[in-house]
Amino acid sequence: DLWAFQGAGLEENYCRNPDDDVNGPWCYTADPAIRFDYCNIPECEVECMMCNGEDYHGNVSRTESGLECQRWDAQEPHMHGYTLKHFPGKDLKMNYCRNPDGELRPWCFTTSPTKRWEYCNIPRCRERQEMTACISGHGEDYRGRIAITESGNICQHWNMQFPHKHGWIPDRYPCKYAETPHFNEYPRT
Repeated sequence: DLWAFQGAGLEENYCRNPDDDVNGPWCYTADPAIRFDYCNIPECEVECMMCNGEDYHGNVSRTESGLECQRWDAQEPHMHGYTLKHFPGKDLKMNYCRNPDGELRPWCFTTSPTKRWEYCNIPRCRERQEMTACISGHGEDYRGRIAITESGNICQHWNMQFPHKHGWIPDRYPCKYAETPHFNEYPRT
């Protein structure tokens, strides 16, 4: 699915989460007195994944055969090197299914001493629309058209530098894994 690799989606003035902010999608506002604000976007009720689920941040914690997943910060019953320290940014929290290493789909270590790991049964999103009207995780994949913040401010266009100068310029981020801007030049806050 090519859509999942079309970058951070910094188009028009739509709410986005290009820096994986834990508070979810945000935008610079058109109000000179308020630099940025968060957007109120509902969470998705149906959990699904795009492509191979490397960006899956849902709460499924059982394998496809029904085994409970082992916590990522635990080393029993299975020792492993998949820790936050070694895999920062991969959202290895609780005992949720994840795909930190580019497997075919999300997986987890199991709590069964006889089964080290197993894939999780997470359906693929059928259409882009499933991911545009709501958010899952921190909303880093959100590509909907909400362009107003939770406090009612209109969002500033991403390709504009007024009223707020910033480093999130759409042309600089054509790839999904592009490096982040130098926020010390133009901090968000």
